[in-house]
Amino acid sequence: MRSIPLVVTAGLALFAAACSSGGDLPAADDFIPDTATAMREVESVRFDLTVDGEVPGLDVKAADGVVTADGSAEGTGTLTAFGMDIEAEYVIIGEDAWVKGPTGGFQQIPVGDDLLPYDPTLLLDTDSGVATLLEAVESAAPEDTETIDGVETYRYAVEFDPAAFATLIPAEGDWNAATVWFDQETSRVVKAEFAQGDATVTLLLSDYDEPVTIAEP
Repeated sequence: MRSIPLVVTAGLALFAAACSSGGDLPAADDFIPDTATAMREVESVRFDLTVDGEVPGLDVKAADGVVTADGSAEGTGTLTAFGMDIEAEYVIIGEDAWVKGPTGGFQQIPVGDDLLPYDPTLLLDTDSGVATLLEAVESAAPEDTETIDGVETYRYAVEFDPAAFATLIPAEGDWNAATVWFDQETSRVVKAEFAQGDATVTLLLSDYDEPVTIAEP
C-alpha cells in the first residue's frame, strides 16, 4: 500500500480542524436554554451599545451605563432628537426618568420621551429582555471559541423571533439575526452584534451582578 506523505497528512488534519471549528462547542439545543436561564438570574449589568451606520427606528448612536433588574438605569448616551445628535446623561427609576443635556441640569421626563428614545432597562426586563429574547431563538449554530475582553467565550450564529427582537431593540427591518458571544463559564452574554447592509449594532455586557445604587438626581 502506498504511504501518504506526512506533510499531506498534516495538511489534511489542519483542513479538517478548520472545517469543524464549532465541533468543540456545546450543541445549540443544549446550550441556548442555559443562556436564557443564566440571563434571567442577572441582578445588574453594565452595558455598552454602539450603532455604526443608519438604523431606522433606533434614534441612538451610542449608550452606556448600568442597568438593574428592578427597572433602574443610569449612564450616558448620544441620541438623535429634534434632528440633532445630543450628548446626554440619564437616570431611570421605574417609570420616572431624568435627562441632562449639554447645558443645564437634569430635567424629569417620561420614559420614551424624545430626549430618551431608548429605554436600557429593557435589557433585564422579565417580559422583553435579553433572557426573553434567548427563549425565543428560532435557530442557532456554534461557530468558534473567542476571547472577548479577557473572557473566554463561545460564539454562535443566532436567529431570534422577529417580534421578540423588535420589543427589545426598536430597529426597523430584519435585524433578528446576530452573532452572539457567551461566557464559557457562566453562559451569560458577553457580546452581541447585529448587522444589516452597512449598519451594525453592537452590544457589550460586563460587570454582572456588581453592587449598584441608582438614586434620583
